[in-house]
Amino acid sequence: MTKLAQSLTILILFCSSISFADVLIIDRIQNSKSIKVPARGINMNQVIAEFGEPVLKKEAIGDPPITVWKYNDFSVYFEKTWVINSVVNKSSPQEKGPKPVGN
Repeated sequence: MTKLAQSLTILILFCSSISFADVLIIDRIQNSKSIKVPARGINMNQVIAEFGEPVLKKEAIGDPPITVWKYNDFSVYFEKTWVINSVVNKSSPQEKGPKPVGN
């Protein structure tokens, strides 16, 4: 294979992987919109009643106390006992996009 053919093959493979990654990010954005998360303003008991116990409850920090509950697909942020924000979790720690839903 000539150098030109090798270069073109590498370029095509590189470009196709970039467009594939773009599609995955777009798909992830669309899928994250369909994930149901707790609404702002409901309390901790309502979150448990609707979504069950979280996988992880972090200790409250600050004044007013901010608490984070982790579920498999999303995280819920509370001020005292009230939901102030819910965000869809990244699919992996290395994910660079998209930004969390609702921000």
